[in-house]
Amino acid sequence: MVKTGLHRFRITALLLLLLAFTDVHSQLNFHPPRIVVSNEPMELMLIDGPPSNVPIQGTQIEFVVNTDWDVFKSQQSGAWFILKEGYWLTSNMLNSGDWRNTTELPRDFMTLQVSSDWPSVAASMPPRKHPTRPLPITISYEPTELVLIDGETRLEAIAGTGLQFVANTRNDLFLFDGRYYILLSGRWFANQDFKGQWANVKKLPADFAMIPADHSKARVLASVPGTPQAEQAIAEAKKPQYARLSRDAGGNVKVPYVGEPSFVPIEATGLLRAENSPFQVIQHNNFYYLCYEGAWYSSAKPEGPWQVATELPEAIYTIPPTDPAYNVTFVKLESFDDSSGEVAYKSTSGYYSRYYTPYTRTVVYGTGWYYPGYYNRYSYWRYPHTYGYGGYRSPYYYPHGYSHSETYRVNTREKDWEWNLDGTKRQIYSYGPANYVGSGTYKMPESDNYKGDGR
Repeated sequence: MVKTGLHRFRITALLLLLLAFTDVHSQLNFHPPRIVVSNEPMELMLIDGPPSNVPIQGTQIEFVVNTDWDVFKSQQSGAWFILKEGYWLTSNMLNSGDWRNTTELPRDFMTLQVSSDWPSVAASMPPRKHPTRPLPITISYEPTELVLIDGETRLEAIAGTGLQFVANTRNDLFLFDGRYYILLSGRWFANQDFKGQWANVKKLPADFAMIPADHSKARVLASVPGTPQAEQAIAEAKKPQYARLSRDAGGNVKVPYVGEPSFVPIEATGLLRAENSPFQVIQHNNFYYLCYEGAWYSSAKPEGPWQVATELPEAIYTIPPTDPAYNVTFVKLESFDDSSGEVAYKSTSGYYSRYYTPYTRTVVYGTGWYYPGYYNRYSYWRYPHTYGYGGYRSPYYYPHGYSHSETYRVNTREKDWEWNLDGTKRQIYSYGPANYVGSGTYKMPESDNYKGDGR
């Protein structure tokens, strides 16, 4: 039987959950990212802020840790090198433009060739000559979306509407009444042409709701307010996920830190957040709370030992979307059975970076805010980005017609590079819409709605 004394807490939690679907979502960011439109083949390299170069021990080579590309710099010549799909590119500067194929590398790359820590380098040695000229690369230090159009823009009309869509792009790009509209991470942006500044769309033209359900662009209907597809997406966003644990669970949870635990203030709250751990650890007064795999743990020390939390400070649910720990506000204590010792936690889609917002009356992916990754000498990790890494709306189609089976699909294309916390080795980790950690590496959350390809 659930403790009577916790009824008040449960009511408070429900009120906070209601607030999470109303006032807080008005703080999501709907300003457009940088949008690059090209009619020629091009590639996008995102760097998480200014390049963070790490010297590779025993060589005069540096490695850029805060990008998912393999980027190196020679300390001797100042030249830059990119390892891409087994071939090498070079340039005198790390900037957008043409990179050259090369088979000439500094001798120090031979050191990496025999190192077990650099298998991709070893597999690409000796350097091979690429048969074709490399594509231009757009390099950006800020959230950016690259829109590729195959040649001159080709428009096709959508019957029964005043809409046209750009048929020779993979993006959801439309033309209506002289304006282009694009859907990115559940948000609509508009522009008179592809060169000027894009603007957030506050009211989508009614013609979008008239796109036929069997049209190739019908997937956007889930991001069109008032459509049945959008209503179903909202219902799924509110669908809870549950984590049930015994009161004594948590003994095996280990939280790594880079050096001694360090905490930074969370804006507009009295809370602190661990900055040098990829785990989500929140300090309230002199106590610590860890959100891990859809449940909360508590400890008197930042390193643990951890036990399942049966009480949480209400201040946690005031964390704003501008902070990378915002998604933990969607994990609530559901119940605590004192007789059995079972603790139940409930989370909704915000925990997986999918948010319903009354501003758009749809579900969007990501808060829209940019969270700089953490970098300290040899350690780096990135928080989930709203733009540039494949968050998009993608319902499924079946032979019998349209069937919406998920809230969001996120193609986790990113491959991040991280040095072990002791600084000895480099390893790859990948993660999706929530910055989970398990067993020292990022872990994708379990979700009925998640259908990422796991790349």
